[in-house]
Amino acid sequence: MASQLRYALTAVGLCTLLLGCGGGGDAPPVTDPGDNSNPPAPAGDRFSFTLLDSSVGLPVSNPFTEPTTTQGYTGGGLAAVDVDGDGFVDIYVVAKGDEPNQLFLNNGDGTFTESAADFGLDLTHNGSGPTFADIDGDGDRDLFLGGLDGAPYYLMRNDAGTFVDITASSGLILTAANTLSAAFSDYDLDGDLDLFLSHWSTDGAIDTETLWRNRGDGTFESYSVESGIAAQLLGDVPGVQSNQDLIDHTFTPNLSDIDNDGDPDLLYASDFGTSRSFLNNGDGTFSLIVSNEPVLTDEFGMGAAVGDYDNDGDMDWFVTSIFGTVNNAPATGNRLYRNDGLGNFEDVTEVSGVRDGHWGWGACFADLDNDGHLDIFHTNGWTLDEYTNDPALLLHANGDGTFTERAIELRVDDRDQGRGVGCFDFDRDGDQDLVIYNNSENRLRFYRNNLVNDNHYLTVRLRSETMNTLAIGARVVVTTDDGTLVRELRSGSNFVSQNPSEIHVGLGAEDVVDVAVQWPDGRTSGLSQVQADQMLTLVQPSASDFRVTVMSGTGDGSYETGDVVDITADTASDGYHFSHWTSTGAVGVFADPLSSSTTFTVPDTSVTITANYIPGAGPAADVSVARRWNEVLLQAIRNDFARPTVHARNLFQTSSAMYDVWSLFDPVSVPWLVGRTRNDVDCVDMTPADVDDVAARAEAVSVAAYRLIQHRFSAAPGFSAIRRDSNALAGFLGIDLTGMAQADSGRALGEHIADCYIAYGLTDNANESQGYANTFYEPVNPPLQPEEPGNPDIVDLSRWQPLTLSTAIDQAGNVVDDTPSFLGAEWGIVTPFALSPADLTIYNAGGDEFWVYHDPVPPPLADGSEADLYRWAFSLVAVWGAHLDPADGVMIDISPASVGNIASYPATYADYDQFYDLFDGGDPSPGHVTNPVTGGPYSPQIVPRGDYGRVLAEFWADGPESETPPGHWFVIANTVNEHPLMERRFEGMGAPLDRLDWDILTYFMLGGAMHDSAIAAWGIKGYYDYIRPVSALRALADLGQSSDDTAASYHEEGIPLIDDYIELVAEGDPLAGEDNEHVGKIKFYSWRGPDYIGEDGEPAGVGWILAEHWWPYQRPSFVTPPFAGFVSGHSTYSRAAAEVLTALTGDPFFPGGMSGFEAPQDEFLVFERGPSMDITLQWATYRDAADQCSLSRIWGGIHPPVDDIPGRVIGEQVGTAAYARAVSYIDGTAAD
Repeated sequence: MASQLRYALTAVGLCTLLLGCGGGGDAPPVTDPGDNSNPPAPAGDRFSFTLLDSSVGLPVSNPFTEPTTTQGYTGGGLAAVDVDGDGFVDIYVVAKGDEPNQLFLNNGDGTFTESAADFGLDLTHNGSGPTFADIDGDGDRDLFLGGLDGAPYYLMRNDAGTFVDITASSGLILTAANTLSAAFSDYDLDGDLDLFLSHWSTDGAIDTETLWRNRGDGTFESYSVESGIAAQLLGDVPGVQSNQDLIDHTFTPNLSDIDNDGDPDLLYASDFGTSRSFLNNGDGTFSLIVSNEPVLTDEFGMGAAVGDYDNDGDMDWFVTSIFGTVNNAPATGNRLYRNDGLGNFEDVTEVSGVRDGHWGWGACFADLDNDGHLDIFHTNGWTLDEYTNDPALLLHANGDGTFTERAIELRVDDRDQGRGVGCFDFDRDGDQDLVIYNNSENRLRFYRNNLVNDNHYLTVRLRSETMNTLAIGARVVVTTDDGTLVRELRSGSNFVSQNPSEIHVGLGAEDVVDVAVQWPDGRTSGLSQVQADQMLTLVQPSASDFRVTVMSGTGDGSYETGDVVDITADTASDGYHFSHWTSTGAVGVFADPLSSSTTFTVPDTSVTITANYIPGAGPAADVSVARRWNEVLLQAIRNDFARPTVHARNLFQTSSAMYDVWSLFDPVSVPWLVGRTRNDVDCVDMTPADVDDVAARAEAVSVAAYRLIQHRFSAAPGFSAIRRDSNALAGFLGIDLTGMAQADSGRALGEHIADCYIAYGLTDNANESQGYANTFYEPVNPPLQPEEPGNPDIVDLSRWQPLTLSTAIDQAGNVVDDTPSFLGAEWGIVTPFALSPADLTIYNAGGDEFWVYHDPVPPPLADGSEADLYRWAFSLVAVWGAHLDPADGVMIDISPASVGNIASYPATYADYDQFYDLFDGGDPSPGHVTNPVTGGPYSPQIVPRGDYGRVLAEFWADGPESETPPGHWFVIANTVNEHPLMERRFEGMGAPLDRLDWDILTYFMLGGAMHDSAIAAWGIKGYYDYIRPVSALRALADLGQSSDDTAASYHEEGIPLIDDYIELVAEGDPLAGEDNEHVGKIKFYSWRGPDYIGEDGEPAGVGWILAEHWWPYQRPSFVTPPFAGFVSGHSTYSRAAAEVLTALTGDPFFPGGMSGFEAPQDEFLVFERGPSMDITLQWATYRDAADQCSLSRIWGGIHPPVDDIPGRVIGEQVGTAAYARAVSYIDGTAAD
């Protein structure tokens, strides 16, 4: 017999074990009704299954609505779980369609009763992946349920047998349209269960919404980014091939300690060759196991099972896939990955005999004949003809690491659309039964195991004193005379399905064994000489020490109460600063919660402590509360989709909300919204209890900004980071957001104002409730596919054309629809701040209204009277692309001595050729003779023109990770306001204002100007619908050349030839092609495009390229913004901002007479290396900066000159009006 194990057991634990000898303390085994003894000894061998029918209370068939999407046909599922806590495993089934979900309660006598409505679980929705776990530590099982095709997802709390929907307050905010499978695990070992999700076919984003960390109270926060999973899941790891389409293809998450170090690691079975394994670093983060990448070769990973199939003490991984041919590509079937004990896998598929599984889905390891070896069962099925009649597979373990398929032989004959699966002992007869979930009329197929042999078993249930009451993640080690059997307790997933939270161990011939438990917190307990053929309930012994988990820092471990632990926060990410420490439940004591390195005194409970970080200004910086919330807002914009119109509105309304708070404490100023009715929203006046209460004012500013940011960005792809930042700042500022606000408090005032702005935002015609979508606009042109040559499908060379990319990533780094729609085509109708009805023109186009403020002269059209101007303007963009080579030897002075001080703009398009330098680039800037602050001349800064053009294009670009153009000017304003020579005098006069007053006024004025700029510019964009350079240049070149009717490729509407820049390909030209197929085509001497960028970022440089392959100086996954060009938004925003800052400061010049924005050598550019030397962007005045911003869009290939000047002119008008309007509220003279 096995050696005697001596583990200390508490009295209650031993008592429970002894009760378990009768089949389990609170769950007696049932064999025959009225017989509470153990099953009788078997009389002979039998191993087969019986399909149960309606006589046991399970449906034979059910209504089925054929899904209309792949996701709908893929998901669904079931959970095998003891819902009512009576010791018998029940079955919860997702119905989908119009039928409510079903809960089949196990009656303990071999029958079931449908009882979903009795428990509040009769949900009707397109759901998937039901997973039960005790999220709040109260001893019962709560439920997470995913949704498909945008259907709701649910978190249901079990309140004494009634499930209550707590989704809205849970912290779970999923933007992913599909959540198929889920798994719970205490990955950070803080005593509570965290949630892992799969979101197959969801576009990748900064936050993949994969990991949701339990805060310790049953609510969750996304930790996908912080844990490192988000980036690594999509392959953003050096030396690892990333997902080419940057789409989350995950199907099945499993948490298992594959390296035997005591914490759960992460395994994801994923489609399209993206299955991945991650090691738990023990500090709240995961690292991709790079060495496993070449081993994980399943092409279409779907379902998965984890278990020790070879009984060597570590967890192996079985992944279902497709065997056959898919889309004309080979699909080589399932995979079995054998673990070496350190988390390194070996592919043993071939030798084990598990490859051919048809079209596999849900899977489980289960010792179906109790011989001590884990068998594999998995479902099958898909809609393609060759996969519609495949049986489920039962891969019976031969005991030597190989398997034999025996499903039909053992009478498991389901040939339907199998998805989920459960393997468990429903009738407590000592063997495991099988339940299959089908996406068909035969939704549920239940096979009872009729096993009769001389083998023995043991069923183990675990109970813990921690919030992880079921001890998910524990290991049970059963020692026999022949060796050890290691089983691990997990909570999901088999793929859209879940096994019960208990462990079944087949013992073979052994009837007495030793049992040891390795609990999730590292403690062990056990029992010797345990009789087989029973259910044990093991209770974790009481702890004398407690777990301290440090998030974003070091110092975690197990300690005794009163221990003083050294803790150190991780180094802050770029743009962030450590602010303070917090602990779950505010327990324990920090020696200095504001120090990144301090000590923590351990309380009498396990606890998670978190290092918090705030963006922008550091905690010790002397900045206002408004500035701190503006930094959070700017970071929120960077974590959202790149939407300049939406974010101009967010900047304005958040700034205005803070201004309204401030104005209520000011004796002169009046609010913009409070006390007024706008768009039928009546925002009742609310007077502060004490206008001299500085703390209440700061609290109200904070709460108003916090609430509005949380609301406006709730659907952002990076919302978890946005919520983290806003919560961190609120905590740092000491803002208590728990419970109800006290009447007359600063918090109550802030909440009232936030409520007003939230209501107003739903009525200002931005269509916020529908995600700001257009309601009628449709593009005239079919999409351009820039990865293909030319522009063969364009219809109208004067109208905007969508782009279709193999992977489209917006300016903020988010994967978006491959053919992004026109952003803000109808934005002109949004309620403005200061735009006047006198400046409004309403156009009717096809019965739809376009609202256009400051209507400009229409742009030149390709086929109109100004067609020559059209061709000149777009040709200039191609020529300026030739300026982007830092090695061309052209050096220019970019100091204010040579740049800026433009007095006027050309009045007509015909005059533009006198303003823009076609061949050398730039504009007729005379520069400034002297610096008005120093009285001396500006020092020259001589740099390569190719560096300046590229740096300028990148500095003013929309991304990646950009705050978009309106936010960019807030960054500039913050930089200006912190300049040591800045005097915060209103309009340059009077006494200096304090920081809060100055920042509030700056943001209010600037926000109003940015909002109106968006309305004016996008109203024009929507109506005129003007083409972008990438579309126009390729289309013109496809037509031919318009300069010489005697030369090849002549077309009177084609592109003009320009010597040395735009020419024809001749025979012998390197571009002619092997068969001279390109002779006569147009070629450009320009930036060569993204294909020429070296692997180490070596610049693409400039050279001759076929015009049909021309690219703007942008990332290939972006190419050009998804909206029309005319007029330039950058030009409009920038000139408006320049007017506001000039008027506010009373000085057109930057503090010190010059700006200074650094671009370090080889570090500043994003998609190619550069600049080749250190560069400082220097502008004397705000208007100079705005003018150079406008030029950056031409060098970047985004705008022709005809988009630029009208935007500058409109921006000047908008900025001036917005400033004047803001002043009327500040000085109390505003009439409305």
